[in-house]
Amino acid sequence: MIVELIGWLATILLLIGYYLNAQKKIASWSVWAMGNSIMLLYAHLIQSYSVMFLSFVLIALNIYGYYRWSKDQS
Repeated sequence: MIVELIGWLATILLLIGYYLNAQKKIASWSVWAMGNSIMLLYAHLIQSYSVMFLSFVLIALNIYGYYRWSKDQS
């Protein structure tokens, strides 16, 4: 049951990240990074290596996106 809750927590954070991005809020990148980090843990727990790889790549893109947005706003 705890594993399912971890998956749902990640999903909720990712959806909030999408909403914040649609509102053009820089916080979206941080929320996405948290959601993808939790999704990485979830994927590890269920031994889904393709989702682990995807989450790792998305975390890297979240960091890059945050860097670009913060650079463009200054």
